[in-house]
Amino acid sequence: MAEAKALTVRTPKFGEIEIPEDKIVFFSEGIPGFSGIRRFAILEFEELAPFRYLQSLDDPPITLLIINPFLLRLGYEVQVEPGEFEDFRANDQSDISVYAVATIPENVANATVNLMAPILINEKTRRGKQVILLDSRFSVQHALLTPPGQDGARAT
Repeated sequence: MAEAKALTVRTPKFGEIEIPEDKIVFFSEGIPGFSGIRRFAILEFEELAPFRYLQSLDDPPITLLIINPFLLRLGYEVQVEPGEFEDFRANDQSDISVYAVATIPENVANATVNLMAPILINEKTRRGKQVILLDSRFSVQHALLTPPGQDGARAT
């Protein structure tokens, strides 16, 4: 039986990591701010759950902390134009995982999550895309931690 191919990447944050080829996520347009970076991997660490890292494989110092925004229970919705799915070869929304980029500063109480521009990943084709939600009540700096009874909306 043939061994699965893997890409070895040396990262400043995690040291040398091996990413199986079938776990590489390709962003044909890159992501905003990193348009030249096309290959990423999602790294999971049990002690950081429910957070994960979106690790650049083309520029290893680039690492984004991400979270499934539906875990935040904010009534979050992602509505994208049908053409958006064609861009990363998705036939069905059930094939798509949704992530939001989180920023956790030294003072954790000020942690935010970008709910205006979710990252969509087609789990079957390993294609990804970050989309901008134009009609959203959520912002690029939505409070991650909110007092009970508040939705955590923050002005951008």
